[in-house]
Amino acid sequence: MTEPNSPARVELRAVDASVMLKVRNLNTVLFPVRYTGTFYKCLLQDDQFARLAYYGSVCVGTVTCRKQPLGFAESNVVGQHTMCEMYMMTLGVLALYRRLGIARGLLESALAAAAQDPTIRRVVLHVQIDNDDALRFYHKHGFATVRMVERYYKLLDPPHAYLLEYPLR
Repeated sequence: MTEPNSPARVELRAVDASVMLKVRNLNTVLFPVRYTGTFYKCLLQDDQFARLAYYGSVCVGTVTCRKQPLGFAESNVVGQHTMCEMYMMTLGVLALYRRLGIARGLLESALAAAAQDPTIRRVVLHVQIDNDDALRFYHKHGFATVRMVERYYKLLDPPHAYLLEYPLR
């Protein structure tokens, strides 16, 4: 199933248990953070959004998101909430396949999924403060920096991250 706005020769496919090893392998190559088995198990739950990008027959990118209470990314959730946000946990494309619009296609698929849910008010994510390429990418696509979060990453240097936001409503 090719999703709208994805570049020619690129196909975005939903993640299920049969391709979880591909998600794990991509995450190992793309990100300095190591994700636990619980992370991957949770990707199969209904409140998650996960896609793999294929360039021809090669799996080259991934996006993973979860639905959470509004304000959770800023640690200010109090009581029960009916409003939510989508937290983008990962978005990455193998270096050889960058600058082909694949990351844009993955991002747009996640934003479209979030926009279809009337309870989701915004999409949020964290970016390590020295990741200038990621910051440029997200700002170019309508995200705004909310604030810096000190010591967000426990095992990375620098440990600080920016919280970014894309308002939907």
